[in-house]
Amino acid sequence: MTLVLAVEGGATKSVAGLYTPEGALLGEAEGGPCNPVACGLESTLAEFQGFLVRLLKDPYADVEVIVAAGVAGLFSNEWRAKLARALCRLPAVHRALVCDDFHPILAVNSGGGPAMLAIAGTGSKVAAQAADGREAEAGGRGVPFGEEGSAYQVAASALRDAARAVDGTGPATTLVGALPEAVGVADFQSLTAWANSAAKAELARLAAAVARCAESGDSVALRCVEAQAERLAAMAAAVRRRLDLPEGTPAFLIGGLFEHSGLYRSAFERALAHHVPFRVQVPALRGHRAVFELVRLNTSPDWLVDTAATNEGAPWHGHRARGQSWAGRPCHGSLPPTEQSPDSCITIDRMTSAEIVAAMHAADLEAVRAIGEQHAAVAAAIDAAARALQSGGRIIYVGAGTSGRLGVLDASECPPTFGVASDRVTAIIAGGDRALRDSVEGAEDDAARGADDLATLSPSPRDLVVGIAASGTTPYVRGALERARQAGARTVLLCCNPHIAADTAVDMVICLNTGVEVLEGSTRLKAGTATKLVLNMVSTGAMALAGYVYAGRMVRMRPANAKLRARAERIIAALGGVSPDRAATLLCEADDQIAVAVLMARKGLDADAAARLLEAHGGRLAAAIEA
Repeated sequence: MTLVLAVEGGATKSVAGLYTPEGALLGEAEGGPCNPVACGLESTLAEFQGFLVRLLKDPYADVEVIVAAGVAGLFSNEWRAKLARALCRLPAVHRALVCDDFHPILAVNSGGGPAMLAIAGTGSKVAAQAADGREAEAGGRGVPFGEEGSAYQVAASALRDAARAVDGTGPATTLVGALPEAVGVADFQSLTAWANSAAKAELARLAAAVARCAESGDSVALRCVEAQAERLAAMAAAVRRRLDLPEGTPAFLIGGLFEHSGLYRSAFERALAHHVPFRVQVPALRGHRAVFELVRLNTSPDWLVDTAATNEGAPWHGHRARGQSWAGRPCHGSLPPTEQSPDSCITIDRMTSAEIVAAMHAADLEAVRAIGEQHAAVAAAIDAAARALQSGGRIIYVGAGTSGRLGVLDASECPPTFGVASDRVTAIIAGGDRALRDSVEGAEDDAARGADDLATLSPSPRDLVVGIAASGTTPYVRGALERARQAGARTVLLCCNPHIAADTAVDMVICLNTGVEVLEGSTRLKAGTATKLVLNMVSTGAMALAGYVYAGRMVRMRPANAKLRARAERIIAALGGVSPDRAATLLCEADDQIAVAVLMARKGLDADAAARLLEAHGGRLAAAIEA
């Protein structure tokens, strides 16, 4: 099933609508600002992820989502393309259209004819199109360029006039008291501190207080409102001259100033009429509905059926207006995402240390999200690993390089953590033990060696063999998995490449779409992080299901040092209901076996009887206690 998530992304808030392809609105949700230039890409993606979770309920369900985003502040093709690619990495998203916030209004309300759009919200802009397809814009460049005609500039000019009144260099105005009251501070001096640290959107909210003062007869506030309305009208007139728009061209008005301040709108219409007789009107299609309709304009009538993944930059049916970027999940056969170049034109060698931390933290969050898309696959691997342990089989990890080291690390932690024999969870790495510290050139390219190394472990149908390879194509790992299948063992491929061949010869695939690394090709980063997290889940989950965990505690842990011994005593005291001193005595009598000591405390048994009871129930403390 295909659905469309249409988002109107503003500088202050965002509103999303979930649509069927036929245009039925299934639900709406509001969120915070989602301009990646101002808020950061990670913050913007979090807003879209929130919309998916709230509106889809289950973002991992069997549904393909086309995201259409009209976002304020996307000045460049680079940022539009970057956001489109990033959106396609979210769960369930298969295509994304990203544009600024004014193109949808113009495109779907103009009927293809000449039209002008004036935006007066937190920011401001005028855009227009001629009948022959020519386009022109004015404003919308951000705070350093003035944002003339915007709520921000209304507020900024009011702050300046109020400051002049306080200093005695300008006329008295009620703004001196109204502005501090609007933000909840005691006086104008406190307002000064607030304004110097406030964000653009916070300052823009003061425009409502300025409008109220103007409506109450304050001439200074009135001039603040009228001056900005006149400047926006001047931009509209300039755009009209550049395109030679005919009289009667519709002028669509959107934005909070037009919607909430009749005074501003009247001043704008008066000033606009002085320049040229536009036909001023509110657009019939606006918000996320306009963004949804833009999808229809950009796709062919069979767009519902044509849901195969496309390469970024591949041609799309329909009108491709300037200022839009499409992206889709890449096709099979392309480079693994881990081998592709970072989206950003600013690479980590050109960043400060703080910027590197921010970029890598954002990348790590993408790694975590990638696991969310594979919940079911990871759970299936946990079940298979638990069955292997319960049947007397083994979990065997196979990998090369970083992947192999992660497998060895997870396997080596299982005996001390869960008290399992060292051969029950084991790992082999291309190049042998030397490869744990040094790079063994060419070892990962030898499929026959992978098969031979696994054969030395005599795999059986009771075993689970987990091949770990970021690319999913490492010959050493593939060779080992093939030998495992020949022996009847269950097999899992854990990779970070969504484009691996469909005929992968394994029983299960866990595919973590971690995307592009901040350091091209360095799979020890995002791919390695996601891989380690999944290995944690598989081994820990399998041990829990197989009875090596009780009440969330490591009851089979080996107390091999002072810290672990103290932990073991705390576990016995908590589960056995005895004092710390008694717990220490029981641990000694039980020959350092926590589960045996717990049974001694709970059942009043000696060490031998408790050990026999535990063995009779397959080492499962829960079953022994219940017996």
